[in-house]
Amino acid sequence: MTSGLPLGLLASDIGQRDLELEIAHCVRGVDSPILANLFMHYAFDSWMVRNYPDCPWERYADDAVVHCVSKEQAERVLAALAERMGEVGLRLHPEKTRIVYCRDGRRRGDHEHTSFTFLGFTFRAREAKGSNGEHFTGFLPAMSTEALKAKSTELRAMRIHRRTTLTLDDLARWLNPIVAGWMNY
Repeated sequence: MTSGLPLGLLASDIGQRDLELEIAHCVRGVDSPILANLFMHYAFDSWMVRNYPDCPWERYADDAVVHCVSKEQAERVLAALAERMGEVGLRLHPEKTRIVYCRDGRRRGDHEHTSFTFLGFTFRAREAKGSNGEHFTGFLPAMSTEALKAKSTELRAMRIHRRTTLTLDDLARWLNPIVAGWMNY
């Protein structure tokens, strides 16, 4: 949904206070994530397209990443975004909202923050191998520490060491699809 028309109609027909009450009414309900996503489409997505068309971004629920080409642009976008969230009755999380410098082999500047976690992946400078076989440093994702701990907990809960009646082939048939799913994560 990129036109924003349904939300434009919703916003003009229902005041902000009524919309907040409607969302609050069904918290933890099936409709709550849908209404929250519709609201964020109006509050963030459409606003970003209108005001910062040259800044690519990703959003999932209430988490977003905005790509800027300079620290100055990032500071301008952050200030405008904080103001926009205030206009719609929201505020940016002070501990989670920050400007991150995407340091890699070509961008070697210093900044306080050089990594971030988004949707279970931690993005940071990592060694990679190019198509020519040469190694380089890129700003790349990998499973976050929290996601890795969750997978470890899940693996321990399977109690593989207690499955002494299974052959090695049985274990492989059981575990291979699970591990393949994690690797594709």
